[in-house]
Amino acid sequence: MTGGLHASIDKTGKAKNMRQFRGIAMASTGLVALSCILPSAAALAQEADAGTDIVVTGSRFGSRSAAQSVVPIDTISADDLARGGRSEVQDMLKTSVPSFNTPRPSASGVGDFTTPPTLRGLSTGQLLLLVNGKRRHSTGDLSTSNGIGRGDVAYDFNAIPSMALSNVEILRDGASAQYGSDAIAGVINLTLDKSTGVKGKVSTGITKEGDGEYVDVGASVGLPVWNGGVIRATVQYQNHSATDRSMDDTRQQYFGTNAAGALVMPSAFYGSGTGLTASAGRLDAREATVDRRTSRQGNSAYEMKSVFLNAEIPTNGDGATIYAFGGYSDLDGKTPYFFRRAGQDQTVRALHPDGFIPYGNIRLRNVSATGGLRGEDLFGFNWDVSTGYGKSLIDNGTINANNVSYGLASPTSAHLGSTRYDQWTTNLDLTRQFDLGDGAPLNFALGAEYREETYRLIAGEPVSYADGGAVILDGPNAGRPAPVGFQPSPGINPLDETFGKRDSKALYAELEKELFGRLTLDAAIRHENFSDFGGTTNYKLSSRLQVIEPIAVRGSFSTGFRAPHLAQIFFSNTVNDFINGAPVLRRNLPVNSAAAQLIGAEPLRPEKSKNISAGIVYDQGGLTITVDAYQIKLKDRIVQSSAFQGTALTNLLAANGVSGIGSASYITNAVDSTTRGIDVTLTNRFDFGSLGELSVLLAGNYNKTKFDKVAGTPDEIAALGITTPLFDLTQQVRISDSQPRSKVLLNLNWKSGDFSLGLTNTYYGKVSAVAFTSLTPAQIEALTTGYDVTLVPVSSTSANSQVIQHFKGKIITDIQVNYDFTPGITLSAGVNNLFDIYPTQNLRSTVASVAAGTNGSDNAGTLPYNAISPFGFNGMSFFASAAFKF
Repeated sequence: MTGGLHASIDKTGKAKNMRQFRGIAMASTGLVALSCILPSAAALAQEADAGTDIVVTGSRFGSRSAAQSVVPIDTISADDLARGGRSEVQDMLKTSVPSFNTPRPSASGVGDFTTPPTLRGLSTGQLLLLVNGKRRHSTGDLSTSNGIGRGDVAYDFNAIPSMALSNVEILRDGASAQYGSDAIAGVINLTLDKSTGVKGKVSTGITKEGDGEYVDVGASVGLPVWNGGVIRATVQYQNHSATDRSMDDTRQQYFGTNAAGALVMPSAFYGSGTGLTASAGRLDAREATVDRRTSRQGNSAYEMKSVFLNAEIPTNGDGATIYAFGGYSDLDGKTPYFFRRAGQDQTVRALHPDGFIPYGNIRLRNVSATGGLRGEDLFGFNWDVSTGYGKSLIDNGTINANNVSYGLASPTSAHLGSTRYDQWTTNLDLTRQFDLGDGAPLNFALGAEYREETYRLIAGEPVSYADGGAVILDGPNAGRPAPVGFQPSPGINPLDETFGKRDSKALYAELEKELFGRLTLDAAIRHENFSDFGGTTNYKLSSRLQVIEPIAVRGSFSTGFRAPHLAQIFFSNTVNDFINGAPVLRRNLPVNSAAAQLIGAEPLRPEKSKNISAGIVYDQGGLTITVDAYQIKLKDRIVQSSAFQGTALTNLLAANGVSGIGSASYITNAVDSTTRGIDVTLTNRFDFGSLGELSVLLAGNYNKTKFDKVAGTPDEIAALGITTPLFDLTQQVRISDSQPRSKVLLNLNWKSGDFSLGLTNTYYGKVSAVAFTSLTPAQIEALTTGYDVTLVPVSSTSANSQVIQHFKGKIITDIQVNYDFTPGITLSAGVNNLFDIYPTQNLRSTVASVAAGTNGSDNAGTLPYNAISPFGFNGMSFFASAAFKF
């Protein structure tokens, strides 16, 4: 393979890499031991300035500066988040934290609005989200799209108004021993604002192309209440229009006619409707006048309303504090799916004479409420007892579509089904300091957690999934059986309705001790028992040593786990996939169903991980530099299987009650992987006197994932004559190379008087995706000239190859100017993607490729960009905002 891609199992250099990481860990341990026996160098060094970024994530023993933490933590203030005119929290984080990424999916349903987030190159479900240090509920949507986060479940970050936040803390280290399931890649803690006063903002923007207009309005009020407490309420409204970067659809749209005057099905090749390539039969006269902007590719439109409350009220005289927070959000989104041409069997032509774009009508709501009481001196312990409930409600519909099997009676809109996910978590946390007489107490924490989860899959309207009994009404296939179910994908059938639940119980403890005035040691352990798959015990050891006053080293080793999400166990649906350019109904089978087990599915096991990290910190005089290397080994990684297809498979499923399916997949533990990487951050401030002050952030991340094991073809699948492995090359590359291996940030912010100027440069490294799973040499030659690709043989007996396309790394530059109109009013304006950078286009359809017998990977020329682009594909945009605070 070329281009640095390692999509297959990598054994070469494995021992060498392990020795390198062990060397890092041993070197860190050696520095700790050496510094413990040497005379203190602190007396010889000038005292450093204390770090100003105070964090609470990663330890149960109170706040400390980010530079003093035993593990790497980023903290981003609300002011920093607000820079750049962005309204979504994930977009704000993407330009502040190099190891945090999120794509901008298109035509992925709910995923268009949750935009699956990732940390340190791992998957969406391996990241834990907290709010005020308490576990946040996820959505109940299992992503089945062909993009990042496939087979996983995301959080809805944007359900929490950005105006409700005081800061965001990102723990870049495994933390299952502290926080439980999902914290394999790290933890993001959204800290809510608890100040008094009033603040608000109005923002608007538009792209250079004149679309994507948005309005973002928010207000927040913090009121002082009795005993020095505060109640803060935040409301936010967002309205985003869609963007579109699709290209003209030059395919044949209508039936052709042959020499005998009979109708023939239209060609699906690029250019077949405009004379660029051969048509199927003589063209219909309407081909000359039809609107060929048939597809949509870009950000989906949505309207979002949210409200959030945060309260802390000390009780009278006993040192206890009542706290509560929670909120409600309601998003209505409209996402475009793939166009159905007038000449396709999926179209009722009497309803859609020129074809149609089906639109997903998505409603995504979240409800959450957490309350608790904390205090001091309960038998010598500080204590905190809390309970929190969260619920995700998702309703899926489709508009501007049809169910062909209902013929002329088909409606054009339908409700496809719903998911409901509930999480209720109760915690008791105790902390205490024990005086050992050496001036540094032993910190001890003990806690317990009980969590209940439920998942429900609800059927859609009958017309969304049922066979209406009509046949294809017209055209060459008139009288044949009609496609069943609503386009683009049938709704949830009552047979697929399901209800799943489980509970988990956990006990955890943590010890922390400072030795010799400069060595901090921390140990955590957690035992958790799940009602559906049993118990797991995990631990974490971490340390930080102040070698000399400005320089410290830190390191950690931990084990972790991730329980399968209930949606990964119970979800099922049917989607219309495009495999090698052809539409195929793919069935996502519940892993525990009889049909899934018939083709090799096994009950899911929890993922297990081993994390090791080692780093160095320099912190003095406003300059902070951190370098942290890490290795994350994952066993039994939970993924969505390959899409198995073949006539024997279709017939087997039909014989067992699952008919009309072209391919099938399920969730499985198919992969063991190792991710290695390094994070580097540098922050500094420069005071130029009357010329102002310059703040600098230079940060970067590099990570690489290799596969230690990939499961082969299940015996049940092999018996059908299918050789596809359980986790094929397409899925492997999605994990190993669809996120940037490298990402670098250079953020500059200059302030002088009432003016400030911000400049952000973000380099997103190369990403890759499988474009084709089998092409002939002639097709490859016609398609790939001028593109960066890797070819992987289909088999030892075939001349065909799979084609991996690599998309070049790009630098995105954003600029913003702020003016403090009054001490409480700030006006801002700026440009994002200043140089109008777009990602490399997909392998394009051309006349030459059609002559060789294939379209490109751009859906016959209509969709030029790949959804894995880490910075989207909207080009330059402009924004302006006004913010007030008093």
